Amino acid sequence: MAAAGLSVAVALTLIVAKLVAWIMSGSTAVLGSLADSSLDLIGSLVAFVGVRWASEPPDAEHRFGHGKAEAVSSLTQIVLISGSALFVAYESVKRLIDPEPLQNGGVAMGVMALSLTLSIGLVAFQSLAIRKSGSLAVEGDQAHYTGDIIANGGTLVAVFLAVQFGWLRADAIAGLAAALFLAHAAWSIGRRALPQLMDEELPKSQRARIAEIVHADEGVIDFHALRTRRAGQRKYIQMHLDLDPDLTLRDAHAITDRVELALHEAFPGADIILHMDPHGESEPHDKFGARTDIDHPEYGEGSANTP
Repeated sequence: MAAAGLSVAVALTLIVAKLVAWIMSGSTAVLGSLADSSLDLIGSLVAFVGVRWASEPPDAEHRFGHGKAEAVSSLTQIVLISGSALFVAYESVKRLIDPEPLQNGGVAMGVMALSLTLSIGLVAFQSLAIRKSGSLAVEGDQAHYTGDIIANGGTLVAVFLAVQFGWLRADAIAGLAAALFLAHAAWSIGRRALPQLMDEELPKSQRARIAEIVHADEGVIDFHALRTRRAGQRKYIQMHLDLDPDLTLRDAHAITDRVELALHEAFPGADIILHMDPHGESEPHDKFGARTDIDHPEYGEGSANTP
């Protein structure tokens, strides 16, 4: 929450500063950076709402919680970043075709230097927040400001070259580079958000760890029907445990509790559902095309995009 709130404050500061610089200098690069910061503010607000919504506890209508709100907010950010990339590219191409001299270049350089400093500080803070929470919304917001570091740095250099050496087209080249980076950032966020929205399996390494934990319990003969997914910060794990059919219900329940506790220790905060089956006996779901080829983690790679 702190990272999302700080990004909103930084975005507001950058918008005001760049608006003043654009009015005074007429720089197309600064205008593109202003538009980018405006979209960043909207993206920061979306991230703030997404993180807050995702942190809400389960309720009567959302028994699985609200974790997917982060992935939804990330999709919104993809649209905003893509729009920013298109706008900056459009303005840059115009400047390539018809370059114009800058006014009050010193003011523009000072504002862009301030923007660069604030963006670097915010990205560093967001990196710490992502390491602690793994938040997709904050990661999407960070992509905006990582793009700002490149865009602001490029704009600063371009304005300097235009003012000191008359290289007016350097302004446009820097803008095009920033637009390409933003487009790549949008694609990267999509690669991480879509697997969550589509309930893609956890990575193969994590499913292998699940299998290792289950097989480590002497009371478990085998397992099947393993299903995993992730929504926000929470992982979901469910499977059927094959147990000795002669066990009492109390003993079978004790084994299941042990396995669940071991899984919780390896995956803190996970939502785990374990079903007990008598080993060697057919089940109703076997008659309806159960996918036995994906029951165990050695089959299929799972998602390479979900941590």
